[in-house]
Amino acid sequence: MVVTTVGDSVLFKRPELTALWRDFVLAAPASHREYLERIDGVCESGTESVFWYRTRGWGLPLLRQQHVAGVGRVDFRLGRCLIIEVDGAAYHIDPAAFERDRHRDALLSARGYRVLRFSYYQVMYSWPEVEAALLGALLRGDHL
Repeated sequence: MVVTTVGDSVLFKRPELTALWRDFVLAAPASHREYLERIDGVCESGTESVFWYRTRGWGLPLLRQQHVAGVGRVDFRLGRCLIIEVDGAAYHIDPAAFERDRHRDALLSARGYRVLRFSYYQVMYSWPEVEAALLGALLRGDHL
């Protein structure tokens, strides 16, 4: 998972390397391609990449980096109205960033979305807690 997380971060920050990456993947042995093709640079942070890779096998229609009118970009959208935000460790220590996130959550809620927000620590070290929250939201139909 480390390779995919780092690879996503590099491609996100340096999109000009995407064509070179695609050539590398095509030249790789077939047994490695499925793994390497997961690296696409869509996720904005390593924590988002880890979340994405851990949920990929679930078969959910999880969309990354989605635009919501009046709010802006959200990390993930599941179904019609479940938003999942994944907060990195460094960025969200800042009190102003914390308040901006709560403001965005309120705007999303006012527009009919349900927001689940997970911290770096939860995604990296308390994955069963994240899984339980996601499964609970799905069972309640929060995404519909």
